[in-house]
Amino acid sequence: MKRAPSSPGTAVPTLARAWAGRLATSALGASVFGALAASLDAGWATAGTGGDSAFQLATYLADIGVFAPLALAVGLLGGAAAIVVDPSRPPSPATLVASLRVRAIGRPADIAAFVPLAVLAAFLWMTLCAHLARALLGLEAAPLLVGTAIAAGALGLGLFAGLAVLALTPPLRRTLANASDGRPACVDPAVTGGVALGIAASLFALGVATGGVSGEGGFLGIYGVFKRPELDLRAPAILLVVALAAFLAPAAVRTVRAPLALVLALLPLALTARAATSLNAQPAVSQALERDAPVGGKSLAVLRRIADRDGDRAAALFGGGDCDDSDARVHPLAEEILDNGVDDDCTGGDLTAAALARLAPAPVPAASADPPAARVPPDLNVVLITIDTLRWDLGYAGNPRPVSPNLDALAARSTVFERAYALASYTGKSIGPMLIGKYGSETHRNWGHFNKFSDEDTFVTERLKRAGVRTMSVHGHRYFGSFGGLDRGFDVVDMSAAPPEGAPWDVDNKATSPALTDAALRLLASPENTGGRFFLWVHYLDPHADYLRHDDGPDFGAKSQRDLYDGEVAFTDRHIGRLLDAIAAAPTLAGRTAIVVTSDHGEAFGEHKMYRHGFELWEELVRVPLLVHVPGATPSRVSARRSLIDLTPTLLDLMRVPGPGEGAPATDFLSGASLLPDVFLPPGEQAQARDVLIDMPAGPYNDARRSFIRGDMKLTISGGARFELYDLAGDPEERKNLWGTPAAKEIEPYYAAMRARLREIQVTGARK
Repeated sequence: MKRAPSSPGTAVPTLARAWAGRLATSALGASVFGALAASLDAGWATAGTGGDSAFQLATYLADIGVFAPLALAVGLLGGAAAIVVDPSRPPSPATLVASLRVRAIGRPADIAAFVPLAVLAAFLWMTLCAHLARALLGLEAAPLLVGTAIAAGALGLGLFAGLAVLALTPPLRRTLANASDGRPACVDPAVTGGVALGIAASLFALGVATGGVSGEGGFLGIYGVFKRPELDLRAPAILLVVALAAFLAPAAVRTVRAPLALVLALLPLALTARAATSLNAQPAVSQALERDAPVGGKSLAVLRRIADRDGDRAAALFGGGDCDDSDARVHPLAEEILDNGVDDDCTGGDLTAAALARLAPAPVPAASADPPAARVPPDLNVVLITIDTLRWDLGYAGNPRPVSPNLDALAARSTVFERAYALASYTGKSIGPMLIGKYGSETHRNWGHFNKFSDEDTFVTERLKRAGVRTMSVHGHRYFGSFGGLDRGFDVVDMSAAPPEGAPWDVDNKATSPALTDAALRLLASPENTGGRFFLWVHYLDPHADYLRHDDGPDFGAKSQRDLYDGEVAFTDRHIGRLLDAIAAAPTLAGRTAIVVTSDHGEAFGEHKMYRHGFELWEELVRVPLLVHVPGATPSRVSARRSLIDLTPTLLDLMRVPGPGEGAPATDFLSGASLLPDVFLPPGEQAQARDVLIDMPAGPYNDARRSFIRGDMKLTISGGARFELYDLAGDPEERKNLWGTPAAKEIEPYYAAMRARLREIQVTGARK
C-alpha cells in the first residue's frame, strides 16, 4: 500500500528534525576531529619536555578539555553552513559538483562563465583588501577610525568586484558558447571553476615567492608576509579542518542516530569541567598550553574570560589564579596593600610593612663622596646610542663572527655590563620607560602597542633641557617623534632618515644606518649644537626585521634568518663606527664625551619555539648589550646583573643634573640607581649584586609578563598568575622549570616585596 503524501503541516517539523539531526552529526564530527587535533596541539605544547609521559598525558587531556567548547561551536557553525548550502540533503564533494552541474542545465555557458569569474574576483578582492589594510594601518589614527575605514573599504571593494563579475559574465559566456559548435567541453562549471581555483592558487604562490616579508614587491607581493617565520597559521588550519569535518560529517556518517551523536559530541565537555579545576594545580600544563598550543592556548584564554565572575580580568578556574572571584579588588594583578589582612594580589598571604623592610635590597653605595665632581669631567657631553633588536652576544661577548668590530673596540675602553637587561621585549614598552626612569607599569601610558606617554611622566631629556643642556635626537622611525611623546625635551629631533608621513610602520625594507649617522654627524658639526654641553641620542633600526642584505660590509649568507640578522648587525656596526670615529677625531669632543650603547630588546631565532621578539621574556629577548664609556674611567667588566632602569639616573649623574628632589610631585620619581659606582669601582672590588625586574605590562597584542631575577634565579610571571623559575647559572637556556621546588619558596617573598614597592598604574583597553 502506498504511503500517503505528507501534508504541508508535517513537512516543517520533519525538516526541522532532519536539520537537528544534521547539526548533531556535525557536532559529533567536529568533536571527534577536535579531539584528534588536540593531540597534535598538545604535541606542539609538550615538544622538548624530555619524554615525560605523565606530563604529556595531562597536557593532552587538558587540551581536549579546553578545545572541546570551541570545537562544538565550530561544529555547529559548519553544520549550519551545510544546511544553508543544501537544505534538503547533507552535502559532500560529489553532491556539490553535481548540484553545480544541475544548476547549469539549460544555461551551461552562463554558470561556466560566472563561477571562474567569481573565484578570481574573490582573489582580487582579498588582495585589494590586504593592500588597503596595510596602507591604513600605517596611519597615525585612532584604531576605531582605522578599523571602520578598513571595513568600509572592504565593502566598497566587494561591491566593485561583484559588479565586475556581473559585467564580465555575458562576454565570457558568449566566448564559451561559441568556442566549438556552441557546446564545448569547457562549459562544465566544475571544470572552469577548477581552472580558476588553480589560477588563483598559482597567483598566490607567485606572490609568496616574489613578495617581501612586509608585503612589498608589487601587487601580488602582499602575500610575501606568509614567509615570515613567526607567522603561525597552525590555529586557523586546525579550525578549518574541524569546520570541514563538521560540514561533511552528516553525509559521511548516516548510520548514527541524532541523540547518540549529540551525546558522543558532548562527552569531551567532561574534560572541560576537569580542566577547569585541574589546571589550578597544574601550572606547568597551563603554561604549556598558553605558550605553545596554537588552539588550546587561545581557547584557554577565552574560557578564563568567561569564567571571570567578578570582572577583574582573572578567574578562579582554568588556572586563572584568582584567589577570590567574588571580589574584584582581589586578583593576581591587584596592588598589595600592606597590613590589611587581605591577600590582595593572591601571592599566598598579606604582605606586612615589617616583611617589606626586612626584604628591602641593600642600599647602592656611591662611587665616592661626590661622584660627579670627583670623577666625571665637569663639561661632559653624552652620546646615547640605542640599537633596535640587538642581542647581547656580540663579538666582545664571545661571538666568533665579526659582527661588531667597532662596538668591540669601544668595549675595550669602556665599562662592559656583561649581564644587562632591557625593561621589556619590544620597543613600545621598553624605550619609553627606560628614558623616563620608571618601570613600564609605573608609567602613565595608553593601551596601544606603540605606547604613548603622558605629560605626567618626565623624560630624562626634559630634565637635561631645563638644566641648560642642548638636547638632540636622530631617528629613522616616526614612533620616536611626537606620536609617543618620545620627542619631549629635545631641542632638535631629526627625522630625515625616517619614511615619509603616512608610510606604513610595519615595513622595514630600507637601510637607515647610513642616513642616521650622516644626520648625527651634521648635528655634531654645528657650533650651535656643540658650543656648550650637549646630549645626543641616535637610535639605529637596521637589525630589526625585515633583515636586508647589503653589498657593502660583511655578508654571512642567507641560509637562515640568523645569517641575515648578523649581516644587519655588522652593517649597523660599520656606520656606528663612523660616528664613533668622528667623535674620537674631534679635539673638542674626544676627551669630554661619554658614550653609552645599549638596545631596547633582543631577538629570538627559534629558541623556545619563538622567532622575532615581544610577548615573552626569555633571555634571548631581554638580555642586551650595555657599554658605558666615560673619559678617564678605567675599562672594566661588570658581571653582576644590571637593568636599564638604571640608565636615566646614570645619564643624569654623567651630566651633573639632579633627579627629583624633596617636594617633587608624587608621580615624579626614579626607580633605578646610577651605574657610576660600577664605572668607578675601585680595583679589586666586585660590583654589588642587585635584584633585576623586567616589567612588560599588558597591551593589545601581549599579556602581562614580568621577570624577577635575584642572584642566578629568574622568576617569570605570566598574566600575573602563572609562575616559572629557572636557574640561569645551571640552566642558561631556561629549559627546566623549578617552580614548585623549595627554591620557589625562597624567591617568592622577595618578588612580593619588589612588587609592593612598585607604584603601579593600571591601564586597560578602555584607556586609549
